[in-house]
Amino acid sequence: MRTVPVPAAPNNVVTTPPMGWASWNTFAARIDSNVIRAQVDAIVSSGLKDAGYEYVNIDEGWWQGTRDPAGNITVDTAEWPGGMAAIAAYIHSKGLKAGIYTDAGRDGCGYYYPTGRPAAPGSGSGGHYDRDFLQFSRWGFDFVKVDWCGGYDERLDPQATYTRIGDSIARATAQTGRPMVFAICSWGNGSPWNWGPGLATMWRTSQDIIYHGQSASMDRVLANFGSAQHPTAQSPGHYNDPDMLVVGMPNFTAGQNRTHLALWAISGAPLLAGNNIATMSAETRAILTNREVIAIDQDPLGRQGAKVAEDDTDLQVYGKTLAGTGKRAVLLLNRTGVTADITARWSTLGLTGSVAVRDPWTGTDRGSFATGYTASVPAEQAVLLTVTGAEGSSPGGHTGPIVAG
Repeated sequence: MRTVPVPAAPNNVVTTPPMGWASWNTFAARIDSNVIRAQVDAIVSSGLKDAGYEYVNIDEGWWQGTRDPAGNITVDTAEWPGGMAAIAAYIHSKGLKAGIYTDAGRDGCGYYYPTGRPAAPGSGSGGHYDRDFLQFSRWGFDFVKVDWCGGYDERLDPQATYTRIGDSIARATAQTGRPMVFAICSWGNGSPWNWGPGLATMWRTSQDIIYHGQSASMDRVLANFGSAQHPTAQSPGHYNDPDMLVVGMPNFTAGQNRTHLALWAISGAPLLAGNNIATMSAETRAILTNREVIAIDQDPLGRQGAKVAEDDTDLQVYGKTLAGTGKRAVLLLNRTGVTADITARWSTLGLTGSVAVRDPWTGTDRGSFATGYTASVPAEQAVLLTVTGAEGSSPGGHTGPIVAG
């Protein structure tokens, strides 16, 4: 076996999956400076910042497609006093990083799918790439998400278009000295896991995890998790993105919230909370800030967990190799409609001998087990574990960019 080197993306500015909060899932396009400031303050006071959530991403709705005679983006200063530079400065003043949003096409998602605001023609960066990304960088933004509504309608080629955008971001950084995380959001169009690692930090692998006006659902969470299974594309600084989190959104139970975060953690996916941080419950806060679960996601090897067993249909075992000898994260996933026992066998994880099992949710040790571990898993939920043992002859839980050779 040999490792295939992944080219360094010109806009790669992180070494672990980005963590933070994004406005869309809760607020859709109904955002302004007051909304964002309230969430910023809550990220700090709730302990999310201390747990590692650092990006505050202003999604669609901040801009209605207006420009000045020179072509520079303009915003409503009644909604954004001092403009976008002022809100970026406020985010920075709290020790956080600022994210912004645009579209690859001329008309962005706010034109095709107005949500709480009138349709906004011209709300994309098509035809203005160099100007817009330089403007974002000069305003002080550290992260830019580029959507695909206009790109899709205009029948642009995803790889060619995002390559041009990546080049524009790199040129902006060269002028300002401020690198920006580049998040491709083509919804999986063009198979970005095949070329995204050479361009960007993260790339969406599927449609939205929640659509405007709908409630969060485990069906959608599981579908997005499944669509993001491209482990050979992932390495430190390069991440498959199954979309923002719906942890803490209305109608989700604690078990569903834990399963959702566990799925993203075993995947090494970006963790961008989408709930209302200012009003979340103590239970939601405890789930989002669990340090042991976050550590699985943020493991420095940067690997994506892979399915290592499925003894019965839809009763699946995923393994993720962690930094340190004989360390794995294990996910027992029950995709069926009834509670079922699922067994993780150490041989499928590349471990041998007696293996110590730990529950990261409770921070307690379950004991040591000779050949495997069995847990009862509720319908459409998962059990997350960390295990430590001796390395076997063929390590399991493969998650790096590896091919036979």
